[in-house]
Amino acid sequence: MSQIETRTPTGEELVQMKRDRQIFRLKNLTTAFTFPTNITFWEQLTCVGYNPQFKRLESVVNVKQTSGYNGNLCSNGSLEYVRFFIDFHDGNGFQNMGYTSFKVADISNAPPGPQHPLSYLAYLFVDDTKYKKFLDCDHAVVPTMRAVLSWNSIPSLDPNQLPFYGNHVDADIQLASKTNLFPFELAELIKAPNLTQYLDSQFEIPLISPKQIVSADALLRANKAAGVPDKRTFYSTLGKNINSTVDFSRAVSSFAIKNIDELKIDLNQFLDIFNQLEEASADTTFEQLTCLGLNTATDSLGAVIHIKKNAGFNGNLCSPGSMEHVAFWADWNNDGNFDQYLGTVSVNVHDIQNIPAGGLYYNVLLPVNLADRLKTCDSPNIIRIRAVLSWESLPSTTNPNHLNTWGNYKDALVQLRPKLSSGIHSAIYLVGNVDRTMIDATQYLYNYQTVAPSINNNRPWGGAISFNGIIDRNGFGGIIKYRLLYKKQGEPDTAYQPISTSETFILDDLNTPAPAFSDPQSDPSGWFIYKQNPAIGLYNVYNYLATWDATSKTDGPYTIRFVHTDEMNNEVIADQFTIMVCNKPMLISPTANPMVNTAFDLDLVIDGGDCRRSTLKDPIIKGHLRAVHPYFADWVLDLQSTSHTHGALPAPLSRSYSTFGDTGDANGTWSLDTSALDPCGYTVSIGAHTRVILNSSTNFPHYLPKAVGFAKLP
Repeated sequence: MSQIETRTPTGEELVQMKRDRQIFRLKNLTTAFTFPTNITFWEQLTCVGYNPQFKRLESVVNVKQTSGYNGNLCSNGSLEYVRFFIDFHDGNGFQNMGYTSFKVADISNAPPGPQHPLSYLAYLFVDDTKYKKFLDCDHAVVPTMRAVLSWNSIPSLDPNQLPFYGNHVDADIQLASKTNLFPFELAELIKAPNLTQYLDSQFEIPLISPKQIVSADALLRANKAAGVPDKRTFYSTLGKNINSTVDFSRAVSSFAIKNIDELKIDLNQFLDIFNQLEEASADTTFEQLTCLGLNTATDSLGAVIHIKKNAGFNGNLCSPGSMEHVAFWADWNNDGNFDQYLGTVSVNVHDIQNIPAGGLYYNVLLPVNLADRLKTCDSPNIIRIRAVLSWESLPSTTNPNHLNTWGNYKDALVQLRPKLSSGIHSAIYLVGNVDRTMIDATQYLYNYQTVAPSINNNRPWGGAISFNGIIDRNGFGGIIKYRLLYKKQGEPDTAYQPISTSETFILDDLNTPAPAFSDPQSDPSGWFIYKQNPAIGLYNVYNYLATWDATSKTDGPYTIRFVHTDEMNNEVIADQFTIMVCNKPMLISPTANPMVNTAFDLDLVIDGGDCRRSTLKDPIIKGHLRAVHPYFADWVLDLQSTSHTHGALPAPLSRSYSTFGDTGDANGTWSLDTSALDPCGYTVSIGAHTRVILNSSTNFPHYLPKAVGFAKLP
């Protein structure tokens, strides 16, 4: 994992840095100031990881200073953005996975105990389906993820561009193996390409569920060769069968041993570790907890675990492997004493032979019940959290200082969200996977800005629009129902319709070792039972509320109403806002045209006709282009084949949205000097993006290509 460090600024430097920070919001309005990049004085991203089971990218950000965040907790404060990229090592480099954000504010150091740095957790769920592969039992798909932190400015789509305030961190991660194979994948695995001729291309072949396929003596031999000590190889196997204080009730692997003597292992080493003192240190050779933080919007604690070795985890990907358990503790008074055990959460790990030299990074997430601990916004609530890592055996639930044989603990300061007034409260915090608070109340667009906007500004929604949020029970344990309604803006309230009448929620009961489970619900009026209840350990894994399929809706503003029942079963309007919907695609002209076709949104022509020939005497090719959309983002030209172009590029190569009201180019011009090109055939193509948040993705919808061809003659 890489991390950029910066030195402590001098007094004069700090004065200038604070002035720069104050005027940073005006950066798009002036060229008089040049802002430095990669400033981590105020905030710094410290670590990142991935959870293969829940497809969750996670990062921890440390907020270091008492001021510089545009106001206190009772104000809007400011936002820290984290954009995630993944390089799947397929030759395409880092690909944008989207971004998330969280609120930060000025918080004094005055209260007792330390107040900074504050560790915030940012996470994003992604769809990794198309990147999964089944290589074999010993090898996994191990891409590299990058997280980019940026204060008060959405990080660039360029993964290499450093933010003004923030930094980036890389880590290697593991994707879960596929659970089924298509015929072409099976053919590739067994090197039988003709097999695809005899199978339906869409037929999916299910793979068997993981089961133990390695014997105790085989694992022992493999582990000895890899330098894994015997006491780790049979830690959970013997631990389950010996009288000790170590809890192996959630260890997933144990091996059938008929004769311990035949294995020639020293039992004394096991007796020592199963009867260790409560203050004993633990071994971090194989795994280590690196950081932890709190996601304030969802009351969720998270931690990142570094897996360092390719063996020592009780088997490969075709076996049950082993479990890394993390227990969380709270110091409610921030006095150094951890008063309460909050719960334990786990992640499954395996022996992976193609583990990178720097290891792999995983994450865990534990929703916690903070209802009785919240304070109002004028009393910032800072507490200390401890996370305790233990491999295979469960961490102690009675002693926060106790370490089992394998693992470690880390502490962090976190900020609890402010408490609202009494009674049930709710909050939609994501609309189509972007921050609800960033929806403009008059223009109904996300991240609205009129002066010097970028492609990240003034974005509508289209397609399937998801809603995520929480309902704070505030101690109420009864039944709560909710529904989300929509109507075209300006219509009477009688026009409201449910955005959905059938949903499937993923719930997790943290009081049992059972995995998360599906909870399908249907109601013709769109009412759903809100089953998350922290008091009994039941959580909605994704804080998912519903999805509105707005694909068939006409473009324009729609008002969303969020309603739930209270303690007396009365209906309460919890939130109401309007969003702009735009389902218009960019239509691409399918024909070669002498001039741009205004019946389409995207077109490219060569002046004088397609298939033109250029020569040394007449090397300039000129053309026109069309790329128009109500929410235009950019267009870019591409010259192929690059192996013969010697650096020549069309001019202009691209153009991005940068002026309010810009809908693109209706009949723009372009040219290409072919002097440097080898004699060959070439194509120039155009692709374009819109700013629509389509199907709840923060990526920009891409439309391409429209291509034209020409030949370079000797």
